Amino acid sequence: MPEQPQPQRVQQSMPEEENGWHRIDAGPHLLIMFNPNRQLLGRQPDEIERPSILVAVAGKREQALRFDPFSLGSHYHIRPSQRGRQIPLWVEEGQTPLDVALAFFDKPLRFRGLLAQADEDDVAAQLDDADLVGVARQIRDRYASARHITAA
Repeated sequence: MPEQPQPQRVQQSMPEEENGWHRIDAGPHLLIMFNPNRQLLGRQPDEIERPSILVAVAGKREQALRFDPFSLGSHYHIRPSQRGRQIPLWVEEGQTPLDVALAFFDKPLRFRGLLAQADEDDVAAQLDDADLVGVARQIRDRYASARHITAA
């Protein structure tokens, strides 16, 4: 019996800086994009808030990590693909899903571990802690600003 070819995993690429996506200053080694409420084409409007944080290594278009701290079903991906596995973001009482996702940036060793799991060990070793903590601050500011505009 001939061996069946394995389906090719299609890596997700980074979006352009439009349609709600904002570039976050992450230092020279990473490209990070943030959308405070990503709306998927063709999806009916609902009450779920869908912020997303995309991470790529500078010079590459493929996502290494994606954090989806949705108000319902929050999760993240390592090397996201169209049929990729979702890893739950466990949200404890008193936390928001975004807080849980940003803890990876606030505690840079955690973030480096995820980046290493995405086969980007060399880049993980070069990251500056201050840049990662700054990413979390910028995302919090963008998110608060977006919520303020939406509420107005």
